Amino acid sequence: MSILIRGETIDVAPHRHHALQISIGLDGAFDFECDGRSVRAEGVVAGSDILHRLDSRGMEVAVLLLEPEEVHARRIGMRWLENSAFVTLPPHIAGAARALLARPAPDEPASILGDLARELVPDMEPLPPMDVRIAALLDHLRALPEKRVTLRELAKEVGLSDSRLTHIFKEQTGVPIRRYLLWLRLNDAMDRAMAGATLTEAAHAAGFSDSAHLSRTCQKMFGINPFAVVRHSRFVQVPKGGGA
Repeated sequence: MSILIRGETIDVAPHRHHALQISIGLDGAFDFECDGRSVRAEGVVAGSDILHRLDSRGMEVAVLLLEPEEVHARRIGMRWLENSAFVTLPPHIAGAARALLARPAPDEPASILGDLARELVPDMEPLPPMDVRIAALLDHLRALPEKRVTLRELAKEVGLSDSRLTHIFKEQTGVPIRRYLLWLRLNDAMDRAMAGATLTEAAHAAGFSDSAHLSRTCQKMFGINPFAVVRHSRFVQVPKGGGA
């Protein structure tokens, strides 16, 4: 599950999250701070789990959050980021992305991701394969009704020791298992809230103690409160796991 957020006040506070982030100014350039640098750009690709801040200066921006394990995200990250925390997109690439992200929602939401991936990675480089145990575990975690499970249970699921799983999971995904589970729980809560549940109902169903706990987690990961995420975003289904 990935999230497309459009609005005028996005990422107003420094935060970090598991997603690879593509930010496109729909009305022009925006300010982006990351890795000790501040730039003004019309398009930025930022990697997973890095502290950053986006200031739209009151103009509309589109922020696409992709799980870095997903096919499109892996291709985009491999093509643009290499060892960098973030990169600004050339004006012609940012312009093409703007045209895609500013258009009305398509009948098939996943099509916008495919179109955007083709703009950012026109040659569609082959991907290095993901460890099959981690790919299977990611599918298992996404399918869990409640994202509450112990490290020992997960290690047993894939036939690894706790320490070995911890190492391989971080190596393959770029994020610790507990932080990834928190990301999934936050996605679940936002999905429920966008489907009509109250924030309290969504928080409890996703394993948060209350709506305040959900709000703090959302603020920390997205830089904005959950009301803004629900109001300005929509969830987009994309291909999962380590496919080509």
